[in-house]
Amino acid sequence: MKENHVEQQAEQQAYLMGYFRSGPGQTHKVEQLHYAYSRDGRRWYELNGNKPVWAASVGEGILRDPFIGRGADGKWHMVYTIRPKGPSIGYAVSDDLIHWTDERVLPLMRNVPDTVNSWAPEFSCDAATGEYLVYWASSTGKDLSNSKHYAARTRDWMTFSPAELFFDPGFQTIDASIAEHGGRFYMAVKDESHVYEPARFPHAPMNFLAAADRLEGPYEPVPGFRTPDYTEAPEFLWIEREGKWLLLYDYWAYGKFGMMESTDMIRWSEELEESKTRIPYRARHATVFPISEGELRLLLERYALQARYPTTTYAPVRVSTWGSSGFQHDEFTLRTVALQIRPDSLQGTQVLYDEGDTENGLALRLRDGRLEGVVRSHGGQLIAAGEAGALSVGQWQHVALVFEEGQLRLYAGGAMVAEAKASFVMVRAHEHPGGYGGRFGQDAFGDSEGKAAFGGAIRDVRVYAVSLQAEDILAMIPEVLR
Repeated sequence: MKENHVEQQAEQQAYLMGYFRSGPGQTHKVEQLHYAYSRDGRRWYELNGNKPVWAASVGEGILRDPFIGRGADGKWHMVYTIRPKGPSIGYAVSDDLIHWTDERVLPLMRNVPDTVNSWAPEFSCDAATGEYLVYWASSTGKDLSNSKHYAARTRDWMTFSPAELFFDPGFQTIDASIAEHGGRFYMAVKDESHVYEPARFPHAPMNFLAAADRLEGPYEPVPGFRTPDYTEAPEFLWIEREGKWLLLYDYWAYGKFGMMESTDMIRWSEELEESKTRIPYRARHATVFPISEGELRLLLERYALQARYPTTTYAPVRVSTWGSSGFQHDEFTLRTVALQIRPDSLQGTQVLYDEGDTENGLALRLRDGRLEGVVRSHGGQLIAAGEAGALSVGQWQHVALVFEEGQLRLYAGGAMVAEAKASFVMVRAHEHPGGYGGRFGQDAFGDSEGKAAFGGAIRDVRVYAVSLQAEDILAMIPEVLR
């Protein structure tokens, strides 16, 4: 079993998304850095409750179009669009994706007369020279109707080569993103020509591909490819274990994202069905990139962990009393409860976690040797029950209960032992007291007689505001328990 766990861990992959938020047509703007994470690049789960994780202070304190990449120095570098418009972009650096420092304004277009804006910067590390190629869209003249892509090079993010024209296909472009595949470089970029010259360019704004043999170009359009109408902000993501590229793009006017797949950067799938993808509400113009298991663990502990009780206990522990706010009272669509248990017996009914009541709530218990989880919403009930034999007496074991927008999953020892699907996606706010190791009133299973105390020891109880995935559950289990 341990060897199998090791193999599974080696195959695990994690990805992070950075974005700012706005509603359809740039309404309801929250122009700061937000995070979401994914295990497959298609379904992304918001961290920090979809609230900002970092606020910019340069310019007008606006952060749009963030792009984050790991540098040759091992640090994370971020560039982003700032206001006011003009010759500059924003920059910051981080060791851990949590603490951002050295925030600066980089006036990369200061030597180009009449620069109106500097939008959606990104960068690539040139393996041949060790330099960073930073590229962005700028318009020069009287307004935004002359956008082209410019670029500059740097080794230290302090000194830069003069900005030079990087990509000009003869029409307006913004939002470029570059990835290397098979020794060639591919750039996805938005065709913005219709916005300012609709008569000359009657097609709607969308993204197209260009390719080059060298990072610095020249790039030539790849015929036969375009994303759907009214899309922008294309971003590539390589899914190593599948050998596939994903292309994510933003329907900025409609407040949603689309995705396509390819194995060779030339032949692309149709847009994936929305049922196969998940993007945080109001996420806009995202950057997506792989991160390590350790980095993800730190991010989950910082931005998703609502409560942790590490101490070993042998009796019911009250966590909340009657109330209208707090993690055991608030409504939720995503939730994970994970804990370690050492049962003295598997017989009878023993409550491991109790939150809410028979109207709205969540609970986890042992019942005659079976692990059972339940969720309630507006009186509706969903139960997931494992088979007997998944747990042992007298040994520490890890168990978890996950609710994800209507789906309930049960885990024992890192393996999923049961799942069920409900018609509801949200558990509404609930006022009853709760805790772990016993029942605190009427639980979500519908029982109310006695404490139904757990007979044994409980430790390291954790509650997360995200629906942890199978890889996450496995990663949190101590090696000694695998």
